[in-house]
Amino acid sequence: MSGNVERCVLSGFNHPPNKKSNWRGFTLQLFLIIVLPLTGLLLAVAFGSQTLHHDAMRSLVGDRDLRTVRAASSSLEREISHMTSMIQILSRNLSGKSDFTSLLLSKEEISSIFDGGIALYHTDGSLIHSSTTQIDWQTIPTQISDTFNKTLENISHPTFSPLISPPGNPHSYIFIGILTDQHKVLVGAFSPDRFIENAIGSLASSGQTTVLVVSPAKTIGNFDVLYRGGPFKIDESVPSHPGIQEVLNGESGINFYQGSEGEHVVAFNPISAIGWGLVIEEAWEDIASPYLITTQSAPLVIVPVFLLALLAIWFGARRIVTPLQNLEKQAASLAMGDFDPIHQPVGGIEEIRNLQSELIEMADKLKAAQQSLRSYIGAITAGIENERRSLARELHDDTTQSLIALNQRIQMVLINSPETQKNSLSELQIMVQQSMTNLRRMIRGLRPIYLEDLGLVASLEMLVGEMEQSANIPTTFTSMGQERRLDPQSEMSLYRMVQESLNNVIHHSSAKHAWVDMEFTGTDLTVKIRDDGKGFVVPTNPAEFPEKGHFGLLGLQERADLINADLNIASNPGKGTNISIRLSYSANQNHE
Repeated sequence: MSGNVERCVLSGFNHPPNKKSNWRGFTLQLFLIIVLPLTGLLLAVAFGSQTLHHDAMRSLVGDRDLRTVRAASSSLEREISHMTSMIQILSRNLSGKSDFTSLLLSKEEISSIFDGGIALYHTDGSLIHSSTTQIDWQTIPTQISDTFNKTLENISHPTFSPLISPPGNPHSYIFIGILTDQHKVLVGAFSPDRFIENAIGSLASSGQTTVLVVSPAKTIGNFDVLYRGGPFKIDESVPSHPGIQEVLNGESGINFYQGSEGEHVVAFNPISAIGWGLVIEEAWEDIASPYLITTQSAPLVIVPVFLLALLAIWFGARRIVTPLQNLEKQAASLAMGDFDPIHQPVGGIEEIRNLQSELIEMADKLKAAQQSLRSYIGAITAGIENERRSLARELHDDTTQSLIALNQRIQMVLINSPETQKNSLSELQIMVQQSMTNLRRMIRGLRPIYLEDLGLVASLEMLVGEMEQSANIPTTFTSMGQERRLDPQSEMSLYRMVQESLNNVIHHSSAKHAWVDMEFTGTDLTVKIRDDGKGFVVPTNPAEFPEKGHFGLLGLQERADLINADLNIASNPGKGTNISIRLSYSANQNHE
């Protein structure tokens, strides 16, 4: 066989020139038609895939950063909403006292939120009292005059100041002011860098991502840097840096620009609740370069690379993409308040498992915080009910009895009084009887005296009748099934929830008719409050209730959580509102 091959080769070299030219022509054609096009195709595929990969990685990093900056902005907005709620709570807890002794929070709890302290002012800017001396509170109203004036105009709505550096103080603060019910101005001071570090400081801890939070300055067109973290790789002056002016204008998006260290991706999103802007930046090529180098070697190892690419795709789909998708769904459930799905393992690479572990730890801490807050709210609610009970008892045992005695004395005087005085005494007796009626209605509002004796059904039926008469809105009450008594706190919570719902119908719905339906089954109790009013747009998350001004709905949600009841609020503009409360007997036993 080797001899035949050798002879073929030798005979080729012995061919005449024209035969030799034909052989070379065939080789050239083979090269030009097959090898060269195939090589060019492979090179085109390699470099084309490199370009496509470059663009895909660029877009992927940009989209990821945009999602990250939006999530971080949402986190900051939640913290700002919490701070706003706290200053509102503090303003309501002043109770007319100016020395802060009536506040429910201790000095340590207040300083954990307002590290600069709080102060109370008259409307003319004169200081009444302050919790700390680290700030010259006497001069603050002149430094934040615009904010102070806006606070006077916005009743019960907090106003934030620009970044202020008080004289003689090494720290810069932002001040939040609110007008109290006593027409005084309560002002809190917090350090934005500490506040932002606690909320989103983990973004800059990786060492690759730069985080920048800016706010409009006093001078129009300028801005203040509230927080800066990370390497901050920028080549241009800060005012002209991409993303800053856009985010201050309320825009959200991503930008790419070429710097001395390569192309950077800048993602930005406004924090609309306070007018701040969040910008994050990273050199995305630092992440993409290893993959680009691998792509450049594709022409040399096209087949192994192809196989490795298939393997990588399979590995990525099974160990990265699918776990990340599952984790994303779990995170979405977590954002809606469902803590259970996040504990289900998603598998994947170690980094994804570590990320899930961090999310689980965060969810556990958040759940514990919610439970602590729920316990705190439960204690406050119980305290309020106890105060109502005590007040109702005092009014019933003291004031009501006094009015009864007064009525009897008037009756005795009427018997022996001359005819000229009987009309006046009769009018006085009618006034006393009306006062007794109003006082009894007030006592029933403070403490439904029939709830413990007659049960929830009878008490709600009486409540519906009273509110129907006072509001002149026809209200239908129905009860189905065998009534079952619940524990006192559950019955009281359900009573208050129906009472609050009917108050909302009376004051906000413009309804012509309302319905209260109760249904006892073998496993649970369902209470529905419906109306045919104007309706409204229900926020998708209960955390949005305060932002939309639905504090009554927030109270319903808190009471439902305290007794482990399921609350469903359905409403559309022009189609009325339907509130459903379902309490299972097993949950009620656990609550007991």
